[in-house]
Amino acid sequence: MKTVELKVAKHVNYDAKMAGKIVTALSDVSSNVFIMSANARVNAKSIIGVISLALKPGDKFAVCAQGSDADVAINIVKELIAE
Repeated sequence: MKTVELKVAKHVNYDAKMAGKIVTALSDVSSNVFIMSANARVNAKSIIGVISLALKPGDKFAVCAQGSDADVAINIVKELIAE
């Protein structure tokens, strides 16, 4: 399992629309992907899970992925919301 610690970019509006973008972008990867905040670990392919994190600009989080395209999955999340 690969894990990368990141921070939400200051310009990111982390709302339901952004959560939808994350889930949609990850729908084509076969790896198991999780996003972890200080209080929760959620399936990054679950819209409810991703919304429930309620991340704010500057918040630290981690992305964990396991599978053949784990690096791709992590990069998708990085490109969408990380600094």
